[in-house]
Amino acid sequence: MLHRLHLLGFSAFERSTLASCVRLAGSRQPGYVQVATPEDADFLVVDADNVDAVLTASAGARVGDAVFVGRHAPEGAAAWMPRPLDALLLLRELDAIVALRGAAATADMPALPQALIVDDCEAATRHLAGRLQRLGLPSVAARTSGQALERLARQRFEFVFVDVELGEASELDGLALCRRLRRQPSPGARDAVLVLVSAQHGEVDRVRGALAGADAYLGKPLDDDELSRLVSRPPRAAAPASH
Repeated sequence: MLHRLHLLGFSAFERSTLASCVRLAGSRQPGYVQVATPEDADFLVVDADNVDAVLTASAGARVGDAVFVGRHAPEGAAAWMPRPLDALLLLRELDAIVALRGAAATADMPALPQALIVDDCEAATRHLAGRLQRLGLPSVAARTSGQALERLARQRFEFVFVDVELGEASELDGLALCRRLRRQPSPGARDAVLVLVSAQHGEVDRVRGALAGADAYLGKPLDDDELSRLVSRPPRAAAPASH
């Protein structure tokens, strides 16, 4: 998911630095893209030392959507950073705002009795979805790690099944996606049972899955009894949900 940014104020050098950083951030998660007007932006990056820029943000009631860079920030600002301008720190501040807003949007939404299947193979996805459906667990699919993160930003799931090999179209493989969901939790995976699935399921593979943060590891071809036990007695069932 790309979040839209608009820059208010700043010198030509600072704008160039920020614009380059935003372009590079377009391929990460969360991603950002620069837009031409404040009205089209999800977030503003405002030169706090530029009076006109601060007034523009205030007049549009966008202070709460803005990261201010400079000596001070108006009350209610989403974030503030001192100079000198640090583009990487700015991205971290924006990431934190996105995570907080995503968590707030789903905080009161219970985890649905539904699974997310993350697999680049359509046939494998259909196969697992059919088995889950017979166990009373409907599912939706994501073909890449990026699509999975977008879904998990909008919806909470009871289970997330992730294939270890996600293909060249994915920025992250299954292990990396699993680590990402544990270290920087998406709202939709906060209480989910995270299951890695792979044709490689020896002892070393399972240890790697556990180290990545998976709650369970299923081998391919899937074992019906093992899948049934997992769905009926999920590893997190005895743990209190975190809110």
